Amino acid sequence: MKKSLLLIVLAAILATGLLGQESPVLMTIGNEQVSLEEFERIYRKNNNEASLNRQNPEEYLELFVNFKVKVKEAEALGMDTTTKFINELEGYRKQLAKPYLVDEEAKEAMMEEAYEWSKYDILASHILIRLPANPSPEDTLAAYDKIMEIRSRIQRGEAFDVVARATSEDASVHQNGGNLNYFTVFSMVYPFEKVAFNTKVGLLSMPFQTSYGYHILKLVDKRPARGSIKVAHIFIRTPSGISEDQKKEAYGKVQMVYDSLQIGADFGALAMHHSDDRSSAISGGEIPWFGTGRMIPDFEDACFDLEKKGDYSKPFKSFYGWHIVKLIDKKEIGSYEEMKPELQQKIDRSDRSTARSANFISKLKTEYHFSENREALQAIYQAADSTLRLGTWKAGSLKNLNSILMKIGEQEVLTGRFASYVEEKQYHGKARDPRVWVDQLYNSFSDELVIAYEEERLSEKYPEFKYIYQEYHDGILLFDIMDQKVWSMAITDTAGLETFYKEHRKSYMWEERTEAFIVTCSKETDLAGVRSAYKKIAKGKLDQEALNAKYCSSESVDCIT
Repeated sequence: MKKSLLLIVLAAILATGLLGQESPVLMTIGNEQVSLEEFERIYRKNNNEASLNRQNPEEYLELFVNFKVKVKEAEALGMDTTTKFINELEGYRKQLAKPYLVDEEAKEAMMEEAYEWSKYDILASHILIRLPANPSPEDTLAAYDKIMEIRSRIQRGEAFDVVARATSEDASVHQNGGNLNYFTVFSMVYPFEKVAFNTKVGLLSMPFQTSYGYHILKLVDKRPARGSIKVAHIFIRTPSGISEDQKKEAYGKVQMVYDSLQIGADFGALAMHHSDDRSSAISGGEIPWFGTGRMIPDFEDACFDLEKKGDYSKPFKSFYGWHIVKLIDKKEIGSYEEMKPELQQKIDRSDRSTARSANFISKLKTEYHFSENREALQAIYQAADSTLRLGTWKAGSLKNLNSILMKIGEQEVLTGRFASYVEEKQYHGKARDPRVWVDQLYNSFSDELVIAYEEERLSEKYPEFKYIYQEYHDGILLFDIMDQKVWSMAITDTAGLETFYKEHRKSYMWEERTEAFIVTCSKETDLAGVRSAYKKIAKGKLDQEALNAKYCSSESVDCIT
C-alpha cells in the first residue's frame, strides 16, 4: 500500500515536472534521506527520448532503490573511507569544479572585447620605464615619477620620437623611436592593448603598468583590419656588410627570377631552386597564414597590396634582402560565432586568463564580504629578513600569531596560518626586499583561500554540481562493492562456479545440431557437378576450397556454411 501511494505521488509530480524549492523526501535508506528531486533528475537523465530501453517510474524506482541500497552497504563496509576512494573522488571533484571557478560572464565579455578589437589595426608609439621583477613600493614610485616627467615633456611640445630615444628603456627604441608599427589584438600584453585600443588617435595616454614596467603611448593611427593572408615568397638574402658587387649579384638574381615569372615560369619551381629561405622553398615558397604585426612592415604591405589570387609582386627590398611574393589567399575577419573558438583558445593561452581570474576573485571577495587586517602582518614584516631568500626562515619563533588576519564569509584566518604559508613558499623568493616578497605571498595566500572557500560551497550554490558529484560518489562505491562481492568473487570462487554450473547445466546445453555446408543450385547441371565434386572430396581427391572456387562464385549457386 505504501509503495503504491508513493508511485501515485511520484507519477503525478513527474508528469507535471513541478518541484518546489524544498524537494520532498522520497525515501529513507538507513539514516540517509533521498529527495524526490534526486530521483527525478536521475530518472529523466536515464529515460530521455534517446534511451533504447525506456522504463516507467515504477520500474525505475525498483532499480533506483537497489542502487541506493548497494551504495549504503558499501558505506557500511567502510569503502568510502579508504585512501583509494578518497583520492579518486577528490580527483573527480577537482575536475568537476573547474568550470565553476571561472567567471563565465567575464570570459564572454573578454571574447566580445577581443573580437571588437580584431576589427582594427592600430599604429602606436610608446616609451617604457622598466621595473624589476618584484618591485618595491619605492621602485614603483620612482618609475612612476619618471614616466610622468617624460609625459610632461611631450605635452610641452617636444617630439615624441626624440624624447623616446633619450628616455625609453625599450631595447629597440634607438632603431624605431618608440614606433611599434601596426598591430592588432593578441599582439601585445593585455594591459598594453587595453590602453592602446581605448586611446583616441593623436592623443597621449596616462602612465600605465604592465609586467615590463610603466608605459605611456601615443596612438598614431587606427584603420580597418586587413584580416589574414597566405602567400608564397622567393627570398634573396643580402646580409649586412656585403660588398657592392655582392649587392649587384643579389639584385641580378632576383631580377632574373622575376623575368622568368613574366614569361610564364612556375613560381613554386623558382622558389625551390632560388629562394634563400630554405624552410619555405621546399613547399614552393609557401608560408603559414599571418596577419598584421606578424611580419616586417615592408613585407606585410607588399603582400596585402596584392588583390587577386595568383598575382605576384615586383621585386622589393627589405632590411633582410630582396623578395617576390605571390598571393595564395586572403581572409577577412569572420563573424563572432565563427571566431569564437579561436578567440577562446587565444584568451586561455594569454595573460587575459590571469586578468579574468583576478576579476573573478574580486567578485568573490565582494560576495563573501572579505575583510583584512593588514596590521596583523607586522609580526611577519618584522621577522622578514634575508633568510627568506635562502629558504631558512622559520615561523615557529614568531609571536602574536593568533590575531585575525582576514575574514572570508564566516571563516576567520589567523596570522599564524599565513606565517606557515610563508615558511612553505619562501624558497621561491627573488625579491630584493623581503617585505616585498611577504606582500606577494600574502596576495597569493588570500586569493587561494577565497577560491578554496568558494569551492567548498559549490554544492550549496549549484544543485547541478551537487548531484553530479553525488553520482561520482555513488558510482565509485557501486563499482567497488560489485567488484568485491560479485565480479572478483566469481573469478576466485571456482567451487561456487562449479556448483552453479551443475545446478543450471541444462541452461547451457544446445539441442542436437550438425555442421553442414548447404549448396542450392538453380540449374540441374550445376547440381550434378557439385555432387561429383563432393564424392571427390570424400575420397580426398579434391579440397573444399577448390569446390568453392569452382561453383560458389557462380550466380546460379548459393553456398551456406
